[in-house]
Amino acid sequence: MSKTVEAAIRLLEMVKKLFVVLIFLGCVIAAFTQSKPRLGILPFTGGADGDGETIATLFSFQGDIQSAFTVVPRTSAVNALVTEQNFQMAGFTDSDTIARIGRLLNADFVVSGHIRRLGDSNLIIATIIDVETFEQMVGDYRQYRTIEEVRGLLPEIAKKMITATYRNSSKLPKLAIAPFNIANKGVNVQDAEVLAQILAVEITNTSKYAVLPRTATMQAALTELNYQMKGYTAEEGAKALGRAINAEYVLSAEVRSLGSMNMFTAQILHVEDGSQLAGDMRDYQVVDDGIKLMAELAILLTDRMGAQAQISARKKESAHEAFWNDPARFWSIGVSAGSSFADPWVIGTIHGTIAPFRYSFLELGCDVGFVSTVVNNIEGSIYYSVCPFVHLAFFIPSTGNGGWYVGTGSGYSIARYNMPEKHIVLNIIAMDFIAGVIIGNVFNISYTLRTNFESASNKIAIGYTCRFK
Repeated sequence: MSKTVEAAIRLLEMVKKLFVVLIFLGCVIAAFTQSKPRLGILPFTGGADGDGETIATLFSFQGDIQSAFTVVPRTSAVNALVTEQNFQMAGFTDSDTIARIGRLLNADFVVSGHIRRLGDSNLIIATIIDVETFEQMVGDYRQYRTIEEVRGLLPEIAKKMITATYRNSSKLPKLAIAPFNIANKGVNVQDAEVLAQILAVEITNTSKYAVLPRTATMQAALTELNYQMKGYTAEEGAKALGRAINAEYVLSAEVRSLGSMNMFTAQILHVEDGSQLAGDMRDYQVVDDGIKLMAELAILLTDRMGAQAQISARKKESAHEAFWNDPARFWSIGVSAGSSFADPWVIGTIHGTIAPFRYSFLELGCDVGFVSTVVNNIEGSIYYSVCPFVHLAFFIPSTGNGGWYVGTGSGYSIARYNMPEKHIVLNIIAMDFIAGVIIGNVFNISYTLRTNFESASNKIAIGYTCRFK
């Protein structure tokens, strides 16, 4: 074989290798430059004027959201549709409208949410819908005291929704959420609607079903099937509805009242034969209790065998959450430095609070004092004081983190003057009156008036506080 032919063969082999490398690099570049899914974010309904738009804007600026999605700005056509649907005043927007908006935005997913007052509780409810399948990928609901707190809830809601979009639910059985039925008068329709949506969110989050929330298409199917006509039972209607929208199961819920007691019943029905796959009920007198009961009901409907263990675990978690994370319970430990502007001039304090009851706490601590004008000019003299104390305070949480407090208690002060010629020890039982403010659950500014009713001293201190959560 001539050298020319050998060189040509080697060149051909190099070209082949280069071609393979280029294909590999192209695949890598394509993988890394693959466009992110597009996300549309609708204004949250039900809040005061402007709150819904503000929350939607804050949600779109979440760092995790911007990393995971391409957030699609709303077009003039979408804004017109939002206005047409009266988003700020409407109660619950059906998934058809959400999907329609999503298509106008050319989005893959759409986030929508509601702000609701339920009994004594403020709720924010958020869901993410797959525009192509109408499926509710995941939902979340959180309680808050003031609307300003919603901002701090959005990061966790965002993470939950991002995780859900990676889930493959194509093999999960489809569950349609039928409109709930109000069986008799005396039930607050809006409260029942909120509870029904919370139940749907809880079932979605079990990942046992691909949940299809209520849609306008579903409403049309109900009308066509004469769902409300005499002789049609809820089970028969649910069965027909499931077939109409190509679902394997239907969640049928009903609310009844008996005196001051409300009853929320729910069942999952087979579309094929209308038989009940699972069903249960929960009673609630105060609508706030209904929020917790929806989580239990979802567990009973989706995992009958392990329900009791899960419910017990959730109750323990809720009790722990209520005990430690309740804004009205201030559990802490901290240190501070201050002065009485007399003996002692410098005071260091270590203290902690326990809060078994809401809006109050018991403070235990100890003051250690140094520097005295009495012995300051006497060479070789030392002064120190120790004052353990206990205080009972009333605590009012602020709209942000922290709060303010006032209270009273007592302390036992031991002061010692060590001088070359003599030693003086003073033991004083004193009564304390305290007030203070906690800023951001970090800084504590406090004032103490300490008196034995013969004389009095003041202490002003600034310190660091670590709040347990």
